[in-house]
Amino acid sequence: MIKNTLTILASIAILLSCNSSGNNQVDEVVKNTFKDTVDKFITPDYLEFDRTDIRVKLQHKIDNNTPLVVHVLVPLCDNQFQGIVPTTESLGDGFNLKSNLYWATSNGMKRYFKNKNGWKMLKSIIYDSDSTILERVIFEQQFENGAQVILVNDAYRGDKMEDCLNDFFNSLAGTLNDSVFIKDDTILINSKADLIAFNGHNGLMDVFIDEVYNQDGIQKDAAVIACSSIYDFSYRLNMLKAYPLVTTNNSLYPGAFVMDAIIKNWALMKTDEDIRLSAGNAYHRVKQCGLKGARNLFSTGW
Repeated sequence: MIKNTLTILASIAILLSCNSSGNNQVDEVVKNTFKDTVDKFITPDYLEFDRTDIRVKLQHKIDNNTPLVVHVLVPLCDNQFQGIVPTTESLGDGFNLKSNLYWATSNGMKRYFKNKNGWKMLKSIIYDSDSTILERVIFEQQFENGAQVILVNDAYRGDKMEDCLNDFFNSLAGTLNDSVFIKDDTILINSKADLIAFNGHNGLMDVFIDEVYNQDGIQKDAAVIACSSIYDFSYRLNMLKAYPLVTTNNSLYPGAFVMDAIIKNWALMKTDEDIRLSAGNAYHRVKQCGLKGARNLFSTGW
């Protein structure tokens, strides 16, 4: 997809240069503008890397009874500070942990996993109301292939989209590290998580975030469950050496049931395509929007 974008932009630049306005100064500005745009889409050498090394690492952890860690960053739904179609006042209150659409409802990232069979809630940490993260909840599940998954969901204040995106990208870059203490053990999160996900409104539609490049040389699995995320996040995931395990092709509701399906099939070491299909199956099951259409909402890989 990114290669196609590059080809299209290059073609436009050629057409513009052939259809000169006759004003050398204007022509030069146009050419430079499109050169900069095309240069932006020049893809890194590791564009085509697959998940082979990632899968080997995950299987090694499973074989050695080491937990797989999933860290999901959730910007709370916010009518005021996000460019969303407004919902009700309580659902769209980005400061309210008890009513927020993406957190507290039956398909919100806290309540869903708290009520879902198989998942056990280990801890909830409430932060001050002026904090960037308002709550962190930690869950655990054991899967039939021996994989133990620790799931950490962070609720970012609705007006902190920029911070949430920066934390997501810096986690993938290998420059943001944190830990949680559970069951007499320290679990490393952010950059040390095995699957790093963003789940909520596509904030790149609203705010500009400085580009970040991979710093630790480690390939990581990434998922972005947000409207049309493939178009806004793919280039950045390339720079971050992060594998797009699941991204989206169109507008959708970022319900926790999608992340649940992804995590389950990821932990069971299913193929990338199986993981993609599971996201679509889950979306159709809840939204009843047609299985083919639901599956087509999601992409995997490059």
